[in-house]
Amino acid sequence: MERGSAIVLVASLAFFSVVLVRFSIPSLLPYLIGSSGVNTVIGGLIISALWIGYTVFQVIGGLIVDRYGYNVVVYVLILIAIINALYPIIINQYYLLLITQFIMGSLLAITYVALISMVLSNYSRGGLGAGIYQSMFFLASSTSIMISPLLFSINKFIPFIIFSIIVASSIIPVARVPGHGKTSSTIYIGPGDLRILGMGFIRLSSGFSYLGFLSWSTYYVVHVLKVAPSLSGFYAFLASIMGSVGAVIGGYLGDRVGYVLPSISSSLLLAIIVSIMPRLSITYLVASLMLLLGFFYGFYAAPSIAISRLTTNIGAASGFLNFMSQLGGSLSPYLIGFLLQYYNFSSTLLIIGVTSVIFVIIGAALLLHGRIT
Repeated sequence: MERGSAIVLVASLAFFSVVLVRFSIPSLLPYLIGSSGVNTVIGGLIISALWIGYTVFQVIGGLIVDRYGYNVVVYVLILIAIINALYPIIINQYYLLLITQFIMGSLLAITYVALISMVLSNYSRGGLGAGIYQSMFFLASSTSIMISPLLFSINKFIPFIIFSIIVASSIIPVARVPGHGKTSSTIYIGPGDLRILGMGFIRLSSGFSYLGFLSWSTYYVVHVLKVAPSLSGFYAFLASIMGSVGAVIGGYLGDRVGYVLPSISSSLLLAIIVSIMPRLSITYLVASLMLLLGFFYGFYAAPSIAISRLTTNIGAASGFLNFMSQLGGSLSPYLIGFLLQYYNFSSTLLIIGVTSVIFVIIGAALLLHGRIT
């Protein structure tokens, strides 16, 4: 148990470091949009480029991890640290930035699958372990969203150099974790395993609603709440900070009552909150709902990924499940940017929320048919 706890800590801190990198560019949208002819569509495409790479390589990353072991993440972390340090040089070269975002997303996907496999393979309480691990997403995304715009306003090199150093510092502890045995690197997704397919749609819904909003959160608070761009992160981070609490509670509860009910209920609440939040004008009420967004995404994230420990191929299963959430997170940032050309935030996020509810219904039907508890 002590060894497992140490591995959970090492993997979680490494995950924290790469999530800092993942959310630095989205938090800088207030600076990027409007400069050199960049509009909301191109801004959304810049964000989606990373999510597309992240999505495509979830399943591929799972197969790589199952075949070569989760210690392959050491080499990936080195590449992430190097490429991230180059961002300030290319940040105004938008075609090159798009390519780099896709590459970075691919590397981040392999990192996610390798580290969650490291946790689930070495810690007996899968839900709780996944909850602790997922809590780093919210701590890191909150930190990145909060400080990246402020540091960028001082000097464009500062946030990227700092984040690269943090990633590099996680490499040695991860390298010391013993490797695990390889598996056949296959997983069957279909009528024979509806628990994975159904949970995939639940994760698709949450990624579509929450990750789409989070990617545009700094732009949202600047243009809707009239916050200064340099301070936008301090407001937008409300949408993720409570996720750490939700992840631990959701994972702990999932170990006891099953992984399905916490995942379905929280995903549905995410869709509802995203739909109604732009229609409210009372500041403290909007802030409260943003806090709930982070909490419910964390509450859903841990049990919905912990279900992969019930399969033989943990890497491939967790890769597929995260593929589904990132598929939603890849599509919605671009779709939001596209819709904002024609509609305001209220109508745009209503479309996102209703679509997310439909995904929840599909996932719940598959899980109910599969009789998974």
